[in-house]
Amino acid sequence: AALTAAGPTLAIRAPGAGEPRVSLTAPVLQAARRTYLLFTGAAKLAVLERALAGGPARELPVRLLLAGPGAPTLFYAP
Repeated sequence: AALTAAGPTLAIRAPGAGEPRVSLTAPVLQAARRTYLLFTGAAKLAVLERALAGGPARELPVRLLLAGPGAPTLFYAP
């Protein structure tokens, strides 16, 4: 839903997250002058590696930022 939402934010409930979240939508993130992504732990590192390998954004929405203009600065913390 955040990939196609019309507004700047979207309330979501992510699987595995205890609380609802407010997320910026894809158009807002893609229009940002700078983006920074933090990945923590081995499971998120595996997701990043899958995302960098390519594929549809429907599968891993982070691919929209990784493949778009102005690639984000990536940070990883074990």
